[in-house]
Amino acid sequence: MTKIKQSVLVDCPLHEIMYYAERYFSVHRKGQEQGTFTLTVDSAALNMPGRVQASHQVNVAYEVKKAAGNEADAISLAWDPQDKMMPRFAGVLHAERSEGAHSTLILEGTYNPPFGAVGAAFDAVLGQRIASATANSLLEDIKTFIEESYGVARKTTLADSPKE
Repeated sequence: MTKIKQSVLVDCPLHEIMYYAERYFSVHRKGQEQGTFTLTVDSAALNMPGRVQASHQVNVAYEVKKAAGNEADAISLAWDPQDKMMPRFAGVLHAERSEGAHSTLILEGTYNPPFGAVGAAFDAVLGQRIASATANSLLEDIKTFIEESYGVARKTTLADSPKE
């Protein structure tokens, strides 16, 4: 079992970030079926020669875990690529307070490399870098969604609402 933990700084306060993170998973996206996501990794992120971007569609299950008190909610995540060549992932997406109106969004979890000892050897050589780059790409996509959504909400006021 391989552990992974990646994070990204997001321009959104802690008390709002998980609301928008959950919307990332619940809002239907053009070109994708409900409950599926396309995960991508760029070879440049792996420090490999050339520019190749690989993507793979996975079935995603998520559940919002309500937090007590002043803690932010968390989202339990699991994805299954439905392909024996790719590992399944189980983990959690959560946030921590950062400076100012920023938060740090954290994705952490585990996966089992397929194919036993051969898969473990591949994971040690390249697979962990692929998993980290994929997690970073996903976090950057979630960050963009949150910052755009939160930015629109911040700019919208009741004065902008339609009058009856």
